[in-house]
Amino acid sequence: MTAKFSPLDYAFAVGRIKALENYLIPARIFREAAEAPDFKRAAELISEAGKTTDRLREARTPAELEAFLEAERSVLDDTLGELFLDKKLYDFYWLADEVARVAGSLSLLAEPFFLDFFRLKIDLANLKIYLRCRYAGRPVSQFEEKFVSGGQLEKKMFLDNYSSNLEDFAQLLKATSYERLWREGLNFLQAQDSFIAFEREAENLVMEYLQSAKKVTFGPEPLFAYGLARRQELKLTRLVILGQMLNIPAFLLKERISQTYV
Repeated sequence: MTAKFSPLDYAFAVGRIKALENYLIPARIFREAAEAPDFKRAAELISEAGKTTDRLREARTPAELEAFLEAERSVLDDTLGELFLDKKLYDFYWLADEVARVAGSLSLLAEPFFLDFFRLKIDLANLKIYLRCRYAGRPVSQFEEKFVSGGQLEKKMFLDNYSSNLEDFAQLLKATSYERLWREGLNFLQAQDSFIAFEREAENLVMEYLQSAKKVTFGPEPLFAYGLARRQELKLTRLVILGQMLNIPAFLLKERISQTYV
């Protein structure tokens, strides 16, 4: 029989997470780092704002950067593995970016925060699939093959409008939180032939949702939100430092920097 845990059972874990949240890095630091004169200075800015001490500054090559990021992710996952009392929720945390694998297991989630999170992720995945298929002129059958069930947006809506103008699709999203994502993503795609803006706005929506966990006094929600916030922070670290190493222009890096948890 599966053990049941009350929110108060997470009192110690939430206290630990609140302490760790003090070291999360604001988005403005990543923007400053993107404009730094070189990757060494960028690493210093990120290190000073977070909890990475000198380990990030010691990375001199892309391979060393990846080794640092993998080590940080391992520490993060081990920490959350210790703090999550309900191991089912820890498993879902592990698969937070693999919605196709999670979709068939959503019935196992009774907690609204987690269920709504994965519905959001599924909707974002389907919108991205739809936009990619439509923009590339692929047949509707390819979209149907990749569609992930379980979100709030129904498959029928996508299929019924597969031949409509992409601009008009935004009208169907007016009653949702996805209209801005669609408009900004589509405009940038048409102007720059890039999905950068769509990816950024999708991550912003996810982060905005996770920030609601800050209002939870006790429970597993702050753990889940912190873990994904830290994951996103590591992704932005990779983006900025690797971009600096490869001499990618600052304006391109800044275009891709999304909101952070703090």
